[in-house]
Amino acid sequence: MDLTFFSFITVALLLTAFACTNSNADLSSKTIEEVALLINEEVGTADADSADRCDFIPIGVKPAGGPWGYLVFSSEKSSRERLEELIDRYNELDAERNIEDERMSTADFATEPALTLRNGACYGEGQYAWNPGDILDFNNIERDQS
Repeated sequence: MDLTFFSFITVALLLTAFACTNSNADLSSKTIEEVALLINEEVGTADADSADRCDFIPIGVKPAGGPWGYLVFSSEKSSRERLEELIDRYNELDAERNIEDERMSTADFATEPALTLRNGACYGEGQYAWNPGDILDFNNIERDQS
C-alpha cells in the first residue's frame, strides 16, 4: 500500500470524526427550548401516506423515572436518527431542569400510544402521546415561534 492510500484514509477518518463532533457540539450549546424547537421542526406536521409510516420515540425524563411521553412522527418525513440525537440532548436538559426546578412527578408508567392517520398526518392516541406541536406546549413555547 502506498502513502497516497493511507493519506486518503486518514483524511476521510478525520472528516468523519469532525462531522460527528461538530454535530454534537452544536447541540451542546443549545437550551432546552432551542432543542424543543428543533425537534418540532424535524417532526413538522407528521404527514404520511399510510399509518404504517407513523412511529413514536420516548421523550423526556420524569423525576420518578421513565419518559414523560412518546413523540409521534412520520418516518416518511422525519429522520429517526436525527430525532434520537435531538431527544438525547433534550433528555439531558430535561433531567437538569428537573433538578434545578425541584420537579416532581407521579410514578405511573407512560404507555405507548396507538398510532393512527388523521387527515394524512400521524396521530398518537392516549394521554402520553406527544403529537406534532405538543412539545412546544410542554415547554411553554408559543407555536408561532416554530
